[in-house]
Amino acid sequence: MEIPKDGKADKRLMISAHVCPQCGFAIDLKDIAFRDSATGLVTCPKCERSGPISIGIIPKDPVK
Repeated sequence: MEIPKDGKADKRLMISAHVCPQCGFAIDLKDIAFRDSATGLVTCPKCERSGPISIGIIPKDPVK
């Protein structure tokens, strides 16, 4: 994240989330079931792709 020239940082809330590599759908990590987090595998509710958890830091707004 870049700091604007006026020196004020962006005030958007950032969260940790799994981002599906196939469709880009984001799932907040707190919403991932314990079993999925324990195995490291998650199924995307949008495109049904199953694979390893891919954690990223994203703005809260796009998470549905």
